Amino acid sequence: MDRAETGIKEFDSLVEGGFPRGFNVLVVGAPGTGKTLFGIQYLFNGARAGEPGVYISLDMEDGKLKRQAEQLGWDVAKFEKENKISIVKVPLNREKTRIFDTVQAEVERIGAKRIVFDSLAAFAINIDQFAIPLAFDDEIDRILGRSGPMKDGVMYEGNSEKRITYLALNKLSEFGTTNMIITDTISDTNTLTVDGVSEYVCDGLVVLKSLAIGETLSRTLEIKKMRCSKMDGGIKSYKIDSGGISLN
Repeated sequence: MDRAETGIKEFDSLVEGGFPRGFNVLVVGAPGTGKTLFGIQYLFNGARAGEPGVYISLDMEDGKLKRQAEQLGWDVAKFEKENKISIVKVPLNREKTRIFDTVQAEVERIGAKRIVFDSLAAFAINIDQFAIPLAFDDEIDRILGRSGPMKDGVMYEGNSEKRITYLALNKLSEFGTTNMIITDTISDTNTLTVDGVSEYVCDGLVVLKSLAIGETLSRTLEIKKMRCSKMDGGIKSYKIDSGGISLN
């Protein structure tokens, strides 16, 4: 199966060479585990390999993303000028933004092969900011339920977080890109993610964790799911240094 290499050699070796093309891969973790860095690294390594990518940010200003990349020696600005990377900061102070129209326009503009969506949790929390087209079939409606007032085929508000999550993942799959979707983990519940459904719907699932023990910070990565792949499972340790994320 054709794969999109993350460029993190040790990681790619665990899943037969990278993410299967066209998949939605969910990266879950608490703040500070390196989720955003993983996303930038995935796009930057893709651009170096000739695969343009779009970073959709709901959580962080594009200037901060670029500075984080520059600190690691990644010249994102160069790839932006060459239309190999596009960083899009989606405003959360403007109602009825058609977020997926924005994504599609950027994918088409640079011929993107990769998308990083950061983050699914921020999207669900701020759903009232977006104009979202409804395009579910009857079976999805039956399972997830219909909620929220509608006008002209658009949901303007909604309280079904599972439905909203499914919509986002479904729309991202339509672009034919290989996508890394970032979201937050939640503790003290039986679910892994804030929405409680994305870990089941996505094609791949990577969990990042960090734990401080005295003055030592332990970071671990676990690939819990990767469809169409033979996985080298188990918990792996990783580090974040001047080269970005690498597995020990």
